[in-house]
Amino acid sequence: MNALRRYFLTGIVAILPVGVTVWVLVRLFVAVDGTVSPWLAHWVGFEIPGFGFLVTILFVLLIGIFASNFIGRTVISRFERLFGRLPLVSKIYNAVKQIGDGILGSQKNLFEEAVMFEYPRRGCWAIGFVTSRHEGFVVEYTGKPHLHVFVPTTPNPTSGFLLFLPEDDIIPLDISVEDGLKLVISGGAVSPPGGGRLSPKIADRSVSGNQVVPES
Repeated sequence: MNALRRYFLTGIVAILPVGVTVWVLVRLFVAVDGTVSPWLAHWVGFEIPGFGFLVTILFVLLIGIFASNFIGRTVISRFERLFGRLPLVSKIYNAVKQIGDGILGSQKNLFEEAVMFEYPRRGCWAIGFVTSRHEGFVVEYTGKPHLHVFVPTTPNPTSGFLLFLPEDDIIPLDISVEDGLKLVISGGAVSPPGGGRLSPKIADRSVSGNQVVPES
């Protein structure tokens, strides 16, 4: 039963970001199209295929414009405080919002930098994004500084997993977080400018073993 419970919760976490996104887009389209199409058919006499989709896009753009000004930010912040007080809803809302903000770029400090490290085995490299420095139990147990690294999945970067990695095992990349996310979303088809060079702050570091030795 414990294994089934763990698998069930893992499945919920895996499908939640995609499910929330699809549900919101479908509900938004159905609501807008269901409101506009009958009105348009009444005045024009026939339905225009695709008009509901265009109106939905325009509606989202108008919401974006509204959310960018002072009044819109004030209204949205009040709704955020309301959701923050609701049990369970607050956890789902905050998790989706933080990850979405980090991916879309509105919250610049969620992902600090793109890094690479050996995972899931030696000689195999993965890309991740540093979210913060760990100052808790892992440091107490190991005696080494660790970083929180979020490893997104491809092609849906809103799901992924958290790694506690020693700072010495992480290699910063000289690419932006946005370029790193493009690389993940495209499955490697879209390479960042410059091919993802090593960060200048480690370009002069030559190490052996399980670390990379930068080319001269």
